[in-house]
Amino acid sequence: MPHIQGDIQNRPRELWTLPNYSHLPDESFQIDLASAAGEFLANEIFDLDGVQPLETGVSNLSNEFLDGVPVVGVNPSKDAIEYYRKRGDTFQMVNVVVCCHSFERRDGKLFALPYHVSLRPAMKKGLPQTVSVDSIANLDLEKLLDGRPHYIGFNPFSDAFGFYALGPVPVNETICSDVIGFVYNTYFIASKYVRKDATDPGLCTELLGEAQGILGDYRKYKFKNYFKNFTDSKPLKIWGCDSPIELFLLQAMSQIGLHPKIQMHIYPDGSIFPSLQSMWEGGVRTGKLAQTITEADFFFEKERVAVFCDSKAHHTSAAQVAKDEAIDEKLAAVGIRSYRVAGTDIVDSPFRCAALLKEFLSA
Repeated sequence: MPHIQGDIQNRPRELWTLPNYSHLPDESFQIDLASAAGEFLANEIFDLDGVQPLETGVSNLSNEFLDGVPVVGVNPSKDAIEYYRKRGDTFQMVNVVVCCHSFERRDGKLFALPYHVSLRPAMKKGLPQTVSVDSIANLDLEKLLDGRPHYIGFNPFSDAFGFYALGPVPVNETICSDVIGFVYNTYFIASKYVRKDATDPGLCTELLGEAQGILGDYRKYKFKNYFKNFTDSKPLKIWGCDSPIELFLLQAMSQIGLHPKIQMHIYPDGSIFPSLQSMWEGGVRTGKLAQTITEADFFFEKERVAVFCDSKAHHTSAAQVAKDEAIDEKLAAVGIRSYRVAGTDIVDSPFRCAALLKEFLSA
């Protein structure tokens, strides 16, 4: 089997039989982020374009309004450019990168199914790239995705990100489709933005719960993750699988019609949330994370089954086995069944593991 720089190691042999595994489809497809990660996160990612964060001082320069609210385009206006110039801003370019585990046809259209979303800065001479206000003024920020940018050899479980390229990925190129990192959006972080003047996207704000403090939690998250300058090339995970064995099982499950939620937070009161964003939508503060029973690798909502992919390195000691058993008991107390799969079994045969899980779900 071929090996490429940035590839995921120990790929199960039987996965190579899957369609579009060793290369991308030879037809166009859409990335279905909303179904995998939720509408809120998809909208949040969609809004990450142009210069970020959007500030009141910039939006007030707009001459366009919608329902009384200033409309700011992806490309900064001339007045906005002068605003940044006078303030002395430089800008760090950040790519939102999505990796997909497989493909699915729906109503004649082909969709790529995401398993990981991360942020990675554009690089120059080994360091995160910073550009001037003149560069921002001369770039058409609305067309940054027109060249279909991507990374070949983007391994989200390591620091390997392959190389950046434009245009279609050659269909006959020997590279697994799950380590092609698609640039889903691109934005520029202003170096001298004023945090208290940063505004929030209207749609995401409308989706937030009304509980006191929710908006503050959301803003803290954004500044810590989306608007913090990178100091090295290491990508920052936003959502998705945490290990190769999770990816391998997910790919096998997808082939037999199993589509669980990825990385589900489960709490002692029986509530479940697949992301911080879903918690905020439900009016739950970030502090609830401290009360979690566990974070399941996968979760089947209808069957109320939590799936854990247990690696040999972290789940074989007596202490860890006892900890896992305690988690299973707590889950059972809130009506959730646990299903644990050994990582060695997944690497040996993810199809067999997926088939056994399907039997368990129907029991």
